[in-house]
Formats: sequence, C-alpha cells, structure tokens
Amino acid sequence: MDTIAIAGGSGFVGSVLAQQLGGSYHVRILDLKRPLNQQANHAEFVECDVRNSSAVEKALEGADLVIHTSIVQIPQINDAKRLGFEVNVQGTMNVCEAVRKSPTLKGMILTGTWHTIGERNIIGVVDEKFGFRPDMVEDRARLYALSKMAQDAIVRLYDEDSQDKVFGIIRMGTVLGEHMPEKTAANLFIEQALRGEPLTPYDHSMYRPMLYVDVQDICKAFESFARKILAGEIVKSGDSLMHIFNVYYPKPVTILGLAGIVKKSVTKCTKGKMKPKIRIVKTGQRRLFAARDKDKIKVDISKATKLLSLKSMTSPTKVIERIVEGRVQSRIS
Repeated sequence: MDTIAIAGGSGFVGSVLAQQLGGSYHVRILDLKRPLNQQANHAEFVECDVRNSSAVEKALEGADLVIHTSIVQIPQINDAKRLGFEVNVQGTMNVCEAVRKSPTLKGMILTGTWHTIGERNIIGVVDEKFGFRPDMVEDRARLYALSKMAQDAIVRLYDEDSQDKVFGIIRMGTVLGEHMPEKTAANLFIEQALRGEPLTPYDHSMYRPMLYVDVQDICKAFESFARKILAGEIVKSGDSLMHIFNVYYPKPVTILGLAGIVKKSVTKCTKGKMKPKIRIVKTGQRRLFAARDKDKIKVDISKATKLLSLKSMTSPTKVIERIVEGRVQSRIS
C-alpha cells in the first residue's frame, strides 16, 4: 500500500484528507499537534516542524507522495509575520527539497488558493493562467495572498526543474465543511443564525465575490491527482502549468449572498421555527465592491473536471444546507 504523507495534516483540510485517503492509502500526518478530527487520528502521526529541513526529510522517509497543507493563515499571519514567512515560504521549500532528494517520493501536491488572483476588479475568464494579483485583496488578506503566491511559485520552479517527479498544485476555493475554521464568514453566519441572532455582513465588503468549494470535492480532486501521480500517469512536459488545477464551484457568491444562503438553509432545516434576519453592519470604511462585480467573472474549471474526473461540483447552497442540517440535528440530540 502506498504511503501518502500530509504535511500540516492536523488542520481542517489536512485532517479531512487524512480521513478520506485512509481507505485506500497508508496516511502519515506531519504536524506539531495531533488532528482534531478523531477519525484522522487513525493515521500514523509524526511530530514534525516544517521549518526544520532535516526533520522534514526524516519524517518523509519511505513515503510515496506528500500533500503540503501547512500554512499560517489570517489573522495570525498579520500578527506573526516572521512565523508566516518561516512556515509558509521556508517550510514549503523544505518540503520541496525533501521530495527532490527522496529515493521513494514520486512528487508532491500543494494546497493552493484562489486568493492569489485577488478579490477586486476581477474581469473575464478565470482559469489556471489568470495570474497573480496579491495586492488586489483587502489589507488583512494581503500577506496571506503574498505567501500563497510564493508557495505557488516555489512549487512550480521545482516542477520545472524536475525530470522525474511531479510538483503539482490544486488551487482551492474557500473551503466549506463541517469543521471549517471558526472565524470564516460561513461558520460565523451559521452560528449566529442558530443562536437566534441576526447575520451581520459588513457594509464595505458585502458584495465581495467569493469562490467556494465543498471539502468533499477537494478530497475527490486530491485523491484523483494523487492516484495519477502514483500510477505514473502524469506526463512531464517542462510546463509546470500542466500540473495546476483550479478546483472551486464556478459561480461566485458574495458575502451578502452567502448570508442569504445561510438564512434560507436555517429556515428550511428548522421547518420555519427559526427565521434569521440579516443586519448590515456599517463600519465607515469605503465600499470596495459593487453588487454586479460577481457577474463580471467567468470561471473555467474544465481542466479539473476533465483531468481529475470531477463530473460535477457541489454548490455552496447544498454544502451550507448539509452543514446546517447536521448542526441542527446535533443540537436536537
């Protein structure tokens, strides 16, 4: 049985991947803490700091593929800039270098993000060639976007240099799932609604177009890509763009639209017993987005749907309804 190592595997995406891949592969989680997902705890756990290159090389010994999910995210990256650089940039280089040196590893896959394309003034077709625009995001997301851009570039450079190993990237939408981070807008809105409170999008960002993805679709994409790499089905062409896939639901949703989805889902799942309201919070900040901005974006995910065999993507509406239904049932029981 092939071994897939997940660097940063105790986080939200990493732990769900560990759980899903565990049925077909031996999974090894590399992190400083054990995963919160109890079912991911069945995977092999190796305490490892990606900032330590020798520790990374040792932890990856005997593995066949590594999925790199380690990241210092918002808001922590803004308060711990040096930590963000050491984990996000140097850590990524350490993993890539370990893969390059390893006699067993066939490659790595990075968890990339759509945020590298920016959030403002997105016009036209968004595909894998759209490009980097890290300064076209809100100030709080700028360092995160820059570090994800750096990760993306590092992985591509290693892929261009390698003759026999695949260094690939799945650029994810903002991931929706039961154990998503507490401070994401979707989680905050759901919890507000289930507490009987109004949903509170901010006036200055309520029309920001967002690209979302179901964590279950992410698992399917990574499993498909991993399987192809391990089977030797990925052709090395010298063009690293060939190994990059955008995986997100193709229809953008604004923050206000997300609040509306949560409102309808809670009303439906509680059979009308809860009917949350939406209250726009005015912050005094300049509004950065217009209501029609989302209509200017044409998302092309044909490459992922074809080459990763993703026949259909789950809509944010269906994902939110699934999460709400689960939380409603858990509160009843």
